[in-house]
Amino acid sequence: MPWRTERDLAEAAARHAGEKLREWFHQDKTVLSSEGRDIKLQADRDAEAAILGVLAESSHPVLAEESGEHGVVDGGAPFWVVDPLDGTLNFSRAIPLCCVSIALCVGTEPVVGVIYDFNRDELFSAASGEGAWLNGQAMRVSGIDDPAKGVLVTGIPTFRNIDDASMRGFLDEIRRFKKVRMFGSAALMLANVACGRVDAYAEDDIMLWDVAAGVALVKAAGGYVDVRPSKDLRWGRYVRCASHGRIWKTT
Repeated sequence: MPWRTERDLAEAAARHAGEKLREWFHQDKTVLSSEGRDIKLQADRDAEAAILGVLAESSHPVLAEESGEHGVVDGGAPFWVVDPLDGTLNFSRAIPLCCVSIALCVGTEPVVGVIYDFNRDELFSAASGEGAWLNGQAMRVSGIDDPAKGVLVTGIPTFRNIDDASMRGFLDEIRRFKKVRMFGSAALMLANVACGRVDAYAEDDIMLWDVAAGVALVKAAGGYVDVRPSKDLRWGRYVRCASHGRIWKTT
């Protein structure tokens, strides 16, 4: 398969960083900054360095959340997208909803996705044309196609508009579902759509590194994917994913 080597490398990098993060999980955290709705830890930087060290075996450029662009990532050539610690606030409070997220994109299309939930030792991975896997077992999205029967996972990203009009629209969208959950990690939410535990995901102005791997997983697991550029943020995205496109037919 064309992306098997990259998938294997991403899995190795995710496990390498995840093992370190698991060691640090119950230790005191060094906070580098905490402004507005964002927080940065030394663990973010250290995990990213561990990932980049493994990905150095590849010639592809990298877009990394903490350190930015390594090489040219705006062209049509493949490039890595790295979120070393998705769910940083959860990690800082020892809430076990956080993960490592690594994707390979070609243009706007994620073709490889790896998400490692290091607290549960769950490795989600996918490569275009090869299916999606959870700890080596094939996974598929759920069979739910009606939002009234479905579970939506969502959140309010750091850079999302939270004025009254925007929040009213948000409420109108989520109230169509049977239940709504917020994990505080976009990558983990998408991984759970891919394996069928929940049925739909929605976030606006979420950053590419938060969702690229998860989008690859959902698509490879047979799900519906709608990803559009943000109007305001270079790497921001509007994302709607689900077990079936009918879930989002009224939006």
